[in-house]
Amino acid sequence: MPVTASLPPFSPAPPATDAWTVVAQGDDAATLKRLESLFTLGNGFIGVRGVVEEAGRSTAPVVHLNGVYEVTPITYHEKAPGFAEASDTRIPVPDGTRIDLTVGGEPLDLTTGRVLAHHRWLDLRTGVLHRALRWRSPAGRTVRVVSERLVVEDHPGPIVIHYQVTAEDFSDEVAVASRLVPHHAPAAKAPAAEENGVHDPRLGPQTTAPAFRRWVEGPDGITGLVLRTRRSGQGVAAAMAHTVTADGAVLPATVRDNSELCHMLRTTLAPGGTLTIVKSIAYAADKDTHGTPADDEAVGRSAIAALTQAQSIGLPALRQARTQALQEYWLSADIAIDGAPHLGRAVRFNLFQLLQGAGRDGLTSVGAKGQSGEGYEGHYFWDAEIFALPVLVYTKPAVARAMLEYRHRTLDGARTHARLMGHRKGALYPWRTIGGAECSSYFPAGSAQYHINADVAHAVRQYMDATGDDDFLVRHGAEILFETARLWLDMGHYNPRHGGRFCIHEVTGPDEYTAMVDNNLYTNAMAQAHLEYAAAVAERLGRERPDALAALAQRIGLGDEEARGWRQAAEAMYLPYDEPSGIHPQDDSFLDKKPWDFAGTPADHHPLLMHYHPLVLYRHQVCKQADAVLAFCLMPHRFEAEAVRRSFAFYEAVTVHDSTLSAGVFGLLAARLGQMGKALSYFNATALVDLDDLHANTGHGLHMAALAGSWMALVQGFAGFHALGGIPRFNPSLPPGWDGYRFRLEFQGNRVEVAVTCDAATYRLLAGPGLSLRHGGEVAHLTPAASEATFALAAVTEGGAHAPL
Repeated sequence: MPVTASLPPFSPAPPATDAWTVVAQGDDAATLKRLESLFTLGNGFIGVRGVVEEAGRSTAPVVHLNGVYEVTPITYHEKAPGFAEASDTRIPVPDGTRIDLTVGGEPLDLTTGRVLAHHRWLDLRTGVLHRALRWRSPAGRTVRVVSERLVVEDHPGPIVIHYQVTAEDFSDEVAVASRLVPHHAPAAKAPAAEENGVHDPRLGPQTTAPAFRRWVEGPDGITGLVLRTRRSGQGVAAAMAHTVTADGAVLPATVRDNSELCHMLRTTLAPGGTLTIVKSIAYAADKDTHGTPADDEAVGRSAIAALTQAQSIGLPALRQARTQALQEYWLSADIAIDGAPHLGRAVRFNLFQLLQGAGRDGLTSVGAKGQSGEGYEGHYFWDAEIFALPVLVYTKPAVARAMLEYRHRTLDGARTHARLMGHRKGALYPWRTIGGAECSSYFPAGSAQYHINADVAHAVRQYMDATGDDDFLVRHGAEILFETARLWLDMGHYNPRHGGRFCIHEVTGPDEYTAMVDNNLYTNAMAQAHLEYAAAVAERLGRERPDALAALAQRIGLGDEEARGWRQAAEAMYLPYDEPSGIHPQDDSFLDKKPWDFAGTPADHHPLLMHYHPLVLYRHQVCKQADAVLAFCLMPHRFEAEAVRRSFAFYEAVTVHDSTLSAGVFGLLAARLGQMGKALSYFNATALVDLDDLHANTGHGLHMAALAGSWMALVQGFAGFHALGGIPRFNPSLPPGWDGYRFRLEFQGNRVEVAVTCDAATYRLLAGPGLSLRHGGEVAHLTPAASEATFALAAVTEGGAHAPL
């Protein structure tokens, strides 16, 4: 019979208004799947979705490892030379978060019994995911479960779960089964690329889990296993260990069943009695496929060593180390919005998740979903450089460098890809990849996006302008720039039909609803900037580091005349402009196409890509996302302000924003053009894209580029910040309904805070030797002795009078 216990009231979660806390709402299946993504924890290598610990959970993979993948062959009925042969697909790895609880023989399951209270919240200051559950079993036993989960900051630091069970009103046996479970997709599950019977190309194929190889043993009860992929040859190790305390005697047992590991604990609890488990799960992988793979024993030892170190440090110190690392991050990245604290919290959440998803080892980058879900197979795209990397350049430059080092490490794969695509020299980065090979089986909207080369070059320049890191330029950056610039001269030609201008044909821009076009504005403008910068770097190295340039030129066969060719092509680059309308067409044919029937499109036929054949979309004036608009944002100095204003109005009318990348870019440009109401609406759409599940697919994983887009819309849009050329420039404005905003960033060894109110902008030097910056047409020189400057806020005139165009 249940008995009454004298226990303190059940502690609720922190209030939802806390500016540093994200609180769960709802326990239904759809909500739990979304929360699994939102409550993802990671350290750039490990990503663990925010599942509840007990059984009855999502059947999707729980733990994702950045850069760990299997090679899946691509089969074509009709194939041509240069088609991608295989896809890198991130593999499911064993889930160590599983803790099954049985109370008096009744398993804890949120779908049975009665949930009396269930609170979950993520603290952005500490990186700890908290949970508090009060559950009554069908037989009337009431139990409390309180847990904390964190991922240790250091790679490959483990996942640590502090799990405490308290008997509230019963005396009975409590059993815990702590598991390390390989992922086995249920046989009845639909293919991964289908959701509710509808094909979704954003999801990848079902992937076979790596094969079990051996068990591994360590000191103090540490046990794990090693698995290895069949085709990529990557080894993965997972290991777990426990520390247990209880009011009574605990009977432990360890069970191995095939490749599943279960650690059993049994004890009897009286009312008010507790059982506490600290569970640590570590992962290791030999993911460097460019070197010699480690053997199984070495991979297993790495996981064991990570666990041994974590246990020796202890949970309090691990928690403090995680908190300290985040405190250091927020010193450079913190952001706040006065008058709209929910939006400030949203951008903080977005920055937190972006940092968690970014690879830091030089072997990996940022996947479209980070390590938060199955979407896009774990692939890296162009948005790593155009969206994620700019944020990290100004908030965590060491991570930005590591991402660019990944691009250098995969440069040989880009050279191979260029040869397969028919280019005699140079390198072409793949549209989607993990290991460095092209993984896109649909070339019109994949491999045809040659702008990926210019995107990577843009990221190199942005990093260099913000850091002045010449070591990176000499060791990595120059080779990336030169090899990728070579391709444009092979791609384009001086076209007499366009007055001898340099034209680029048969490419696809960022707008994937318009494919295989001539003179895509974004591609041409970015290629122009790429060629100019590559030539400038070659000239600079020739002056300042001639030995380094000579060594690189010899290694890649770079002729003296090539940089001159780059400069010539850049000067002659054709950028489409339509005189009658006064706008920049997206490409040569876009204005000739039939307008899409927006009014006649059923509401349930969005996103269009899931309901219409690509050729239908290609024939119409309809944009999936910002394309030309993005060019205006990234290169404001190349376009006349009035043409940008007219073009923005045109593209607003034909863009459906089916991509989550789109809203932040439109918001950025709207702010620069003084259209503050629109800018705020677009900003909200990108800031809340996952917290409010605005595209109804957050359950598949977080939208990393869109999260980064919220920072871009605020800092580069509302604050008017850009720094190409090495000089930080600001032209701040304040959107309606806000009392002010502030943010921090790193620039050339300095930490600066920008605070904007209704009538002034203040710039403060928080650390560093000092720098000069521009506020509109005025200059401020910040030094440790004169660390602050305040300027009046310019009136915002719609049309772009305040914009740095």
